[in-house]
This record gives sequence, C-alpha cells and structure tokens, in this order.
Amino acid sequence: MASTDLGIRTGEPAGPPIVPQGPARLALIAITVAVLAQTLRSALPQYDHFADTAGTAVAGAVVLAVYLAGFAGPLIRKAAGPRGLLLAGVGGLLAVRLLAQALTPQTWLAFVGTAVGMIAVGALYEGARGLSGVGFATATVAGLSADGAVRMAFATWDASWRSGIGPWLACLLFVGLGAAALYRELSSGAVAAPGISWQDAFGAAAFGPFLALQVLVLSSPAFVASAGWLSLTAAHVVIVVGQGLALAFLASGLAVRAVPGGVCVLGGTLLGVGAGAVAGTYAVAGVEVVPVVIVGQVLSAWLLAVACRAPLRRAGVGGPVQRIDVGAATGGLLIGLILVSYQVSALEPMPFPNNLLPGLAGIALGALAAIAAARGGPLPARAPLRALTAGAAALVLLLGTAVFTVAGPDGEAKAAPADGRIRVVSYNIHDAVGPSGRLNPEAVAATIESQRADVVLLQEAGRGSLLSGTTDVGVWLSRRLGMKLLWGPAADGQFGNAILTSLPVERSGTGRMPKGDWSQIRGYVWARVRVGGQTLDVWSTHLEGGADQSAERGREIAALLRAWGGAPRTVIAGDFNAGPGSAEISRMLDGTELRSAAPSGDPAPTTGDGRRVDWIFGTDDLMFGDYDVPRSSASDHYPVAVTVRIGQ
Repeated sequence: MASTDLGIRTGEPAGPPIVPQGPARLALIAITVAVLAQTLRSALPQYDHFADTAGTAVAGAVVLAVYLAGFAGPLIRKAAGPRGLLLAGVGGLLAVRLLAQALTPQTWLAFVGTAVGMIAVGALYEGARGLSGVGFATATVAGLSADGAVRMAFATWDASWRSGIGPWLACLLFVGLGAAALYRELSSGAVAAPGISWQDAFGAAAFGPFLALQVLVLSSPAFVASAGWLSLTAAHVVIVVGQGLALAFLASGLAVRAVPGGVCVLGGTLLGVGAGAVAGTYAVAGVEVVPVVIVGQVLSAWLLAVACRAPLRRAGVGGPVQRIDVGAATGGLLIGLILVSYQVSALEPMPFPNNLLPGLAGIALGALAAIAAARGGPLPARAPLRALTAGAAALVLLLGTAVFTVAGPDGEAKAAPADGRIRVVSYNIHDAVGPSGRLNPEAVAATIESQRADVVLLQEAGRGSLLSGTTDVGVWLSRRLGMKLLWGPAADGQFGNAILTSLPVERSGTGRMPKGDWSQIRGYVWARVRVGGQTLDVWSTHLEGGADQSAERGREIAALLRAWGGAPRTVIAGDFNAGPGSAEISRMLDGTELRSAAPSGDPAPTTGDGRRVDWIFGTDDLMFGDYDVPRSSASDHYPVAVTVRIGQ
C-alpha cells in the first residue's frame, strides 16, 4: 500500500523523505531556474553586439567556450565538495543577477553570467537530490511561471535592463529568496549521492532542451502574442493555462512508475513537431499556436520529470556522482546550441530551416527521457485534490498580467493636424539595442517622441526575438507612445517591420519577399491611414544587407513594387541597404512616380558608420518638407523624418 504523502511502498528500504528540506528545497530550484532564464535572456543581445564587433567566427568560438563552462562542475565538486558546487553555481548566479541590476547587463557580464549559469545547471541536481523527478519538474515550472509573471509586470522588458525602484525590488525578491533557500540548503548538509551509470546520468541533460524550448517558445509571452496574433495579455493567459495544467498533472500523481521509452519518444516527437511548426522562418501562425503552447507545457514538464528521476535518486550502484555533473553540463551545452544557433539564423544563412532547432529540442527531450525511463525513485501517489490546488495556484501568476493590463502607456500621441500635414518617421531600431549592446526601448521611444511623429515606420522591430532578449519591443513602444501597432512579421515571425500611428487606420496588410535559400526572409507592412478627409498609404520595409546582395535586393524591390501596384498618395520607407546612385535606388525611382523625400543632393548619413541606406519615398501627389536625420545613439541607424502634405 502506498503512502499518499511520500509515495513509499511497502517492501522498499526506508530512507530520508523525498523532500528533505520541504518548501525551502523547492524554492531553491524554482528561483535558480527563474534567475537562470533571466540571465540567459539578458546575455543574448550582448552576444549579437559582440559578434558585430569581433566577427561571427570569433564570437561563435567564444560563446561556445562559455557554454562549455558547465564541464568544470566535476572539478569544482572534487576541489570543494557538493557544497562548493552549490555555492559556485547557485550562489554565483545570484551574485551575477545582483551585479547585472547594479551595472546593467554588459558584454563581459553576459559571458560570466552564462558561464556561471552553466555551472548552476549541475548544481541544480545537487540541490534537488532526494526530490522525485516530479518534484524537480514542479519546482522548475513554478520558477518559470513566477519569472513570467514578473516579466509581464514590466511588459516583457526584463528588470535587469532597467533602473528604478520596481526593477530593484524584483531583483532583490529573487536574489533574497534564493540566498535564503541556498543558506538553508548549505546549513542542512548534503544528501548522499548515488552511484550512477552513464545511462542514468544523462537524464540530467534533459534540462537543456527543456529550458531552451521554454525561453524560445513555451514561456515567452511575446512569442505567443506575435506568432498567435494575440494581445500580450491573452498570450500570457495562454501560457499560464499551460503551466497550470502542467502543475496539476505533476501534482496529480497520474505519471506511472514505469514509463515505456517508446512513449517518451512519441511525446518528445509530438512536442518537437509542434514547436517546429510554430517557431521558425517557415512556421505557421495564428490560433494553432495556442494548443501547441498549452499541450507543450504539459508534455515538456512530464518528460523532464521522467528524465530526472534517476539523477536525483538517493541510492544506487554505479559510477561516481560526477557523471551527473557531466550530464547536466551536456544539457547546458544543448541550451547554447539551440538558442544561439537559432539567434544566428536570423542574421546568417544556414544549411537548414531554423524550424529544425526547436523541433530537435523537443525530440532530444523525449529521447533523453526515454533513456532514463522506468528507472529511478518513487513517485507521489495519485492525489486529485493536490492536482486541483496546484492548477488553481497558477492563477496567482496572472497578477503580473493584471499589472500590465491596468498600467496605461506613459506617452500620448498628438492628434494629426487638420490641414492634412503629418510627420512621418522611418527608423531601423536594431531591436532597440544600441551601439553599446544595451537593450533600451525607452531611448528609442524618446527619439521618436522628439519628432512628434504621427506615423512611425519601424524596421528590425522585435516581438519575442532572441536578439532583443525575447522582449515585445513593438508592444512596449506602442504603449509607451500611445500609438496603434501594426505588425509585419519577417524572418522567423518574431523579427520584422512595424507601423506605429495615432491616425485612424482603414486597412492594412503584410507580405514577405521571395527567397531561394534558408536565410532570413524579408518582408513589409502597409496601412491606409486617414488624414483629414483623405487617405494616405504608408509602407515599411527592410531589404537584404550585404554589398554582394544587390541582385537579391533588386528582386525584393520588384516584389515590393508589384505589391504596391502604383496606388496614389503613398509613402514607402525603410532600410534599403543601398546608397545614392545604386541600381536599387534607381529601380525605386525610374518610371514609378516615386521620388525621394530628401532634398536634392542631401548628403546626410543615416547610420553611425556614415552610410546613407535609409530612405523615404513618396508619390508625386505628395509634398515633402522639414526633412531631418536627427542623431541618436538608441540604434546603429538614425531616424529619418519628414513632414508630408497631401497635394490639393
């Protein structure tokens, strides 16, 4: 007969409780996972900045070395024991999080934070020893849920990038609770480690693909909002529903002691197919994202629980415990291989579609669970009431969404003048990451605000992009400026073009350019806005970069002009990656009834390195004035602004 509390069956040797320190041990795992997710998200924009300065090859080698830092775990254990591993991993991660809040994320801190985070992955298994796989998975999901609730309170712009009392309170809450839980763990003494085979030890690697999927898809409100065409509030509700069901399933005890490996492989395959279908350049978009996220949360949590049973058990015969550290370090490396490769795919051509990466993450999670299937310690007995309580507890996580929904935008866009003149700004915002690598949407908003724009045509606007730390930059700017957001997905759907406007919108649409390889697909977004008694069509686009890509840009311009169709009263603007006198700009002007809004012979560069690649074009029935390229350090491009008047 099974004990409802501990899941210990008669005939099995007695031992310490499954959760030796109770809530404190669960809190240690939950907070460590939350802070690790925050640290990895903050590091991603810094990697892109480092690649811009050091080159892709050098940056790739350095980042790979950083993600290999987890393999130092066995050496730390040997030198300082299990407590030393906990202190170096979890304690070091909390210290890095505090430093990031004090200094704001920086490149060197991103590397240090990631390296310490990889050591913390191994330390997680040391701190969780004695928990069942279900307990570990429950704490992990709870940590990600709490992290998501706090992110929503800050409109997905992580607190580590921000100053002020609110971000500091969020930081101190995580660090303070984590430090208290770590102190409790260190003072209580280590749980005896098992002897373990390599097969069992590599169950610890499952945490890697699990966390990569969570950061990229399953726990990213901006991803769900942009891919599912939902509001950010609705997107977070979807995530919380999935997390609530995952917690309820784990708490119910419905998982069986012996799970066939084939079932795990099937679950991982379904998870991978779903994730690959909704994430990547060739992903589907729309309501299909909702069931993928909800079911994906349950599947991923269950597979993590199965995979981690063996590495967390308290007894067993086999090799040294350092094997678990190696398994966990392998999981940490998988995080980097999945996330960084996916991030690079937005910038450099790859020999395969990037949809394959989240797909492989799901399949890897299932395979690692299958390896450890039917092995390890006991599971809790079935407990329907406990399941109901755990699922309902997830509703508390909607408090962050409530703060986001109730808090109004800081800015208020001005009404359009009655004489038919409006201010138009075109701006490549580089994911709101400035030349120093700092993610700062506020600097972008202030630059736009200084132009008193009625229509803002954005390029490189991220909505869940790894390049902006999965921040929903589009929604954040929309709320901050008090303007309507019209989203034009390109690349993988979380990176593209956007229009912000305070004017009434009558129609809008989006499109993507044709592409012959697996590199980033370019696109455009357009809107028909009302200006007084007339309408104006505005288009935002971003063409292929690279000096050797003139032919590709020519094909994109041809597609753009076909989509436009010669409609009157039109402004087409964006980053054309082509300068004055180029074949591309000539193609935009010759025989199209379009002309540049810039004064004849204007030499003003539109980027910090002196190039002039950002353009505003308009039809002959429009008049332009007050053309300006104001200097700003909010992006690697400057905004281009002009006053447009519809001809009478």
